[in-house]
Amino acid sequence: MSSYSSNTGNYLQNLVLDSSSSTEQKVDCLKLMKVVIKNLADPIKAQDAKYRQLKLENPKVATKILPCPSALDYLKSVGFTETIDETGAKLLKIEKVDAVKMTASLQEVTNALTMVTPKDGSIASACKKARYVEEKKEETAGSRPKTVLPVKFSEKQKARMLMEEKEKKEREAAKAERKRNALLLKRDKFVRENDSNWTSGVSAAAAKSGTGMSTFRDRYGES
Repeated sequence: MSSYSSNTGNYLQNLVLDSSSSTEQKVDCLKLMKVVIKNLADPIKAQDAKYRQLKLENPKVATKILPCPSALDYLKSVGFTETIDETGAKLLKIEKVDAVKMTASLQEVTNALTMVTPKDGSIASACKKARYVEEKKEETAGSRPKTVLPVKFSEKQKARMLMEEKEKKEREAAKAERKRNALLLKRDKFVRENDSNWTSGVSAAAAKSGTGMSTFRDRYGES
C-alpha cells in the first residue's frame, strides 16, 4: 500500500458523516488521531518505534479509534499497515514516515476535528449540558433529591448583609418601642378619664431626665 492514498480525504469525510458514531465518539477518535499524527510529523519522534505503532488492544485505541471504522481506513491510507507482533498482538505500524505528508495529514485531521466539535468549542460542554438535562428529568421524576450548591459571598457582600440585618433589627426594635409607648399612652388616657382618684405623676420625659415637672394642680391644689 502506498504511504499516502488519494482516498485519504474521503476516509475523513466518511468519519465525519458516519451516523453510526456519536459526536462524542468522533471527537475522541479525531483527538487521538491528531496526537498520533502530530508525533509522526515531528522528525525526532518519528524516529522512535513506539510512536510508529499502535496496539489495537490498547484501551485508548480500542475505545476511541476502533468504534469509528473510517479512522482505521484513514490511518492505513497515510502509511500504517495492520500486522501482528511476536506476542500475537495486532498492531497498526508504519515503517517509513514522510514528515511533509504527515504535516498535511495533521492539518486534515485538525480540520475534521473542528467540523465535528460542537459550536461552543467543547465536547465537554455539550456532555455537561446533556447530563444537566438528564439530572433535571430525574429530579422531576422524584428519583433523587435536588442538590443545592453552597453560595459563596465576598467579604464586602458579607459586611453589607450584616449591616442590613443590623438595620432590620433596629427598625423592628424601634417599631416595638413605638407600639409599647402608644399602648401606655392609651392606657394612661383611659385612667385619666375614668378614675376619679387619678393624680398626675412624673411624666416619661421627666423620668428619663431625672427632673420632676410640677403641674398647676401640684402647685396650687384643687380649687
